[in-house]
Amino acid sequence: MAAELFWSNVNADPKRQYRFTLNIGNIPVWTVKTATKPKSNINVEEHSFINHTFKYPGRVSWDNITVTLVDPVDPDLAMTFLEALRRSGYQYPTDSNVRGSISKAKSVREGLGSIVLRQIDAEGRPVEEWFLKNPWVVSVDYGGTLDYSSDAMNEITVEIAYDWAELKQGLQASGGPVKS
Repeated sequence: MAAELFWSNVNADPKRQYRFTLNIGNIPVWTVKTATKPKSNINVEEHSFINHTFKYPGRVSWDNITVTLVDPVDPDLAMTFLEALRRSGYQYPTDSNVRGSISKAKSVREGLGSIVLRQIDAEGRPVEEWFLKNPWVVSVDYGGTLDYSSDAMNEITVEIAYDWAELKQGLQASGGPVKS
């Protein structure tokens, strides 16, 4: 009976993979091609007693996300990510007086800015929002291999680390009603 109610309910709409937006600081949302969603892992601690092994939940950790973007001429995303790296504390080793280094504080505060991944419904309203806490860039692939025989667009792939992600459903983040 529950299955019949589900399929006869016109408001039951599954989340679709192609309905999403990703806001990364001031990077245009239209440049984002793909993004992985947050993933949490719970470490398993084992305790052996005589002939038995008992498992206990340990610490929670969050996997990095990967984002693929199309690299337009304007704005130049390669330069945008390189500038974020420099704001994080990286300096070119041009002489022996260069001694600064990257720090987490600078990377989080001045690197990319806030990151919000939204899955949206057919009307463009958020049905799920992930807020990445303390995000910073782990790696940037500025386009891989160039190829004379390809007309593909240049893509930038970015791996982003974060401490944890908060999930808000529906319009909860903007103070609106939450879908049940």
